[in-house]
Amino acid sequence: MQSLVATRSELLDRRRRAAFVSQGRDLLKDKRAALVQEFGQHGAEILNGMVLLRRRSIEARRRLDEGVAVCGPEPLASGALSAEAGISAELRSRSVAGVRVVELRHAPARRDPKDRGWAPALASPHLDSVALAYEELLDSMLDLCAVELSIRRLATEIARTTKQVNGLENVVLPRLHDETRRIVLTLDEREREEHGRLRRARARRASRGAARNSLTGSEGRA
Repeated sequence: MQSLVATRSELLDRRRRAAFVSQGRDLLKDKRAALVQEFGQHGAEILNGMVLLRRRSIEARRRLDEGVAVCGPEPLASGALSAEAGISAELRSRSVAGVRVVELRHAPARRDPKDRGWAPALASPHLDSVALAYEELLDSMLDLCAVELSIRRLATEIARTTKQVNGLENVVLPRLHDETRRIVLTLDEREREEHGRLRRARARRASRGAARNSLTGSEGRA
């Protein structure tokens, strides 16, 4: 057991540190609660997004297989090359309880048929159907990208904050409280010993005074 300097100043220092650590622990708990709330919102969002992504992926594959069966692979491959184009996107961040989470803003992947690189009147309807299905699928994928980045960041920060809370609550605070208790016990013991010494000193003085009074009385009678 670590030896302590049991003084009033050390006692005040332990109590002050315990109050400071308790305040820090409470702030971390508030931070964790805010992160968990944000995580829950993103969790519901990503679950719904994954369901939508799966449904659109199945539908896009179905339309592609149907287009290949009706038109053959060459027109679809040619249409894919003609429709190739970039999509503007912007990654932004915001703070949640001091933690940066990202948001992805992107232009819609879904385009007007006349902007896909072929003449709608001359192309097979299956080509537009396949293009539309994959544009919607790409929209869903882009929407999920930022959510996944944010939810991973939040999960990491929640775990780190929980570790900090546990460390303060289960290690630091118990140690400070134990040291405070030991100092109080030592000071109380010293106070009892001091009171005992004072009582014995008073008893000795009273005994000597009584002896002197007795001696003085005896001499007077003589």
